[in-house]
This record gives sequence, structure tokens and C-alpha cells, in this order.
Amino acid sequence: RYPQLEKYAEEMEAFIGKCTGEAVEAGRYELLPDGELFALVQRYETRPKEKGRMESHGKYTDLQYVVSGRETVFYDLAEGLSIEEDKRSEKDVVFYEQGSDKGGIILTSGMFACCAPQDAHMPCIRCGEHGEKVTKIVFKILAR
Repeated sequence: RYPQLEKYAEEMEAFIGKCTGEAVEAGRYELLPDGELFALVQRYETRPKEKGRMESHGKYTDLQYVVSGRETVFYDLAEGLSIEEDKRSEKDVVFYEQGSDKGGIILTSGMFACCAPQDAHMPCIRCGEHGEKVTKIVFKILAR
């Protein structure tokens, strides 16, 4: 349990149930008004780490839930990284120069990673030599 996320648990669990029970199109789904909570359904093939980009967000916390497939998510603290591209004003994302990271976690179906605004993360990375098809829901939760 994450106390800061409990307020949104019912909406997120219902949306996960919908995505696992029926074919939901990739795209954006508003779950609460005024941008407080929305979901991005994504389908992609994982990529090599050298093609990934470390990113963070200022306005939203990401809860990245894997519906099917598996991927590695690398992480670091945003404050220690060098900014490569700042798109906060248009898309609430900052990309960082390639460099070291603090490690990674493998997410498989039914698992999630929670990335607050201070958490840089590099999602969508292969777990092995070959890419895999992944379906993921990224819940965007307005940071307070």
C-alpha cells in the first residue's frame, strides 16, 4: 500500500480490470476530472537499453502497470542528472543525458512501478537479448 495513492486505488483497479477483461484501444483515458488522474494505455516492443532515455515528470507521478509482457525499468534521482531535453511546458517530461543509473527492476504482468516527480526512470527496456511485446497502463496522478 502507498498511502498517497489510496485515494485513486478504486479507479485504477477498475480500469485495470477493464483492460484485462476486454480489448481496450491504446490511448488516453480520463479517469477523474481536471487532469487529477488519467491513464495511458500503451502497446510496444521493448528496446535495448542504449536506445532508452531516462525521464522524469514535474506535474505527475507515474504508476506504470504491466498488463502483459515484461520489461526492465531503470531508475535514478533526477536531481543528479544532466538535462538533455526539457519539455515540461508542453508535455510534462524532462529527458536526461545517457549515463549511469542506480539499477533496474523487471516488471512482469500484474506488477507496477511508482515514479514520483523526483524519480528519473527509463521504461520499456528489454529483459534479455530480444524485444518483447508489452501492454502497459501508465496512470498519471497529479502530484500535490
